[in-house]
Amino acid sequence: MISLKKVMAVIMLGLLLAVSIVGNTFAAPENDTDNHIDCDNSDYVIPTTGAIRLDETTGWHKVKGNMLTNFFSMYQPEVIYVPEWDVEGGYPYMMWFFAWAYNQENDPHPSTGYEGLKVEGPNGEQLGGDMVFCARAKSVEGPWEVYSNKGNKKGQDDEFYWDKDMNPFYWYPVIMPSNTWFNSWHIGDPSVVYKDGTLYMALSSMGADEDLIPTHKAGDVDGNSSCIVGATSTDGINWNVSDKPLIVWENEKGFDEDARGDKYYGGHQRPSIMFEDGKWKMWYDFRGNQVGYAECNGDFINGTWTEHKTGATGLLTGVDFDVIKIGSIYYAYGDPYMSWVGVKDRDIPYYSNDSSQWSQRQIVEYQSYDGLKWVPTGYFLPDADYDANQIPQTFIDHKTGRIYIFYATQRGVKKGQWGGKYDWRWANIRCMYRDVELFAIDANTMVTPAPSVTPTPTPTITPTVEPTVTEPAITDAPTATVEPVKTNNGQQYIVLAVSVICSAFILALAFYVRKRNSKQ
Repeated sequence: MISLKKVMAVIMLGLLLAVSIVGNTFAAPENDTDNHIDCDNSDYVIPTTGAIRLDETTGWHKVKGNMLTNFFSMYQPEVIYVPEWDVEGGYPYMMWFFAWAYNQENDPHPSTGYEGLKVEGPNGEQLGGDMVFCARAKSVEGPWEVYSNKGNKKGQDDEFYWDKDMNPFYWYPVIMPSNTWFNSWHIGDPSVVYKDGTLYMALSSMGADEDLIPTHKAGDVDGNSSCIVGATSTDGINWNVSDKPLIVWENEKGFDEDARGDKYYGGHQRPSIMFEDGKWKMWYDFRGNQVGYAECNGDFINGTWTEHKTGATGLLTGVDFDVIKIGSIYYAYGDPYMSWVGVKDRDIPYYSNDSSQWSQRQIVEYQSYDGLKWVPTGYFLPDADYDANQIPQTFIDHKTGRIYIFYATQRGVKKGQWGGKYDWRWANIRCMYRDVELFAIDANTMVTPAPSVTPTPTPTITPTVEPTVTEPAITDAPTATVEPVKTNNGQQYIVLAVSVICSAFILALAFYVRKRNSKQ
């Protein structure tokens, strides 16, 4: 006679083995949480009726006040949440942004004693322009504190602290240029993913090629270079920057500046990264405002990045593309010229004497099913006190279920400092948000599209002067203890399905064994 207990024991062991094998073999590939959030939008259809105006009527709300301000010109506010640091006294929200803190090109300012932020080249040259800075906060909406150094003032020693008073005189970069051919002038446009206790960053890197002299300065003989580099960190302050580009055009080094034109296929910059389906993905700008795309199946720094859309044309014409995925739909936010997406809106400032038409670059929303074919679906008007909102960076706040867009306000004419001429530099970092469940609704059903009209010139407003700088008090930064973070890759759903199937099998087999035993 067959023992029912023995049969059940064998079945249970088989069940555990099956769950383990199936769970490990068919589990959903790991996706980062910085760029992914669940949303019930599997039936959502991307609208193709044209970009509409996005504001409070479509669920977007602007947070009052500035996240960062008082600086010379800074932008690209990339925000990340680190769950291990979300403890009492901790600062789980980190922001990296870049450009010029106190003075243009971060140059010395002798009249104020500002030392400037430069890197010494091999022949004593003072290298560097754009640099990456860091801020932290206990809440996504601030207040934000900026990593700073008292040693920025002439005659003072290094004394690092977190500035709470918006005093850019002491703000200190966490990533600076180096004396390499591809990274001697600018470094910035940070895009960050937090994964398995490590912060991964992709950045734009611009060098002056082998002579280390930028094209706009006298004596240059070999032009500039532009590429994308990578960096890793565990604390957000100390970064290991790659010693070679992640993505660069094969002929970038030493390419003749005057011969670029249609023969130039480089200019890689402004990356947006995510980790999805078990691999790294990156969107970026290149060659004449084209958006490209690349993947890496291996190590972020040392693996091979393969460009899947490059050459003469990219995925689309765009700039400052930042990508996230909400439910089953990819969303991107950039700041192209309005004409690129077919928008003419009388409420967007227009200045006939601004040859670059900077105010015609505003934040635009794009949507995609696959991250490759994109449709422009919406745009934002600038804040009332500035002529343009630009350089959008998205942040998914899983704690509140909100999608944030951090952006920079461009001074323009309203707050310009160039004697009434259009000032392209940026004055503040601000943010706005929308609840994630609204992304399952077609915004066209929430608002009537704005009228399509030819913009009219906006009157010039007298510019303001730069704010004065005062020294802040020095405060100590609390130390956060590190605890393990729990992740969920969807494996529980597969295990549940296997369990149900195996349970049904067990019941059927038990019934069969009992019936067979009863006949013996």
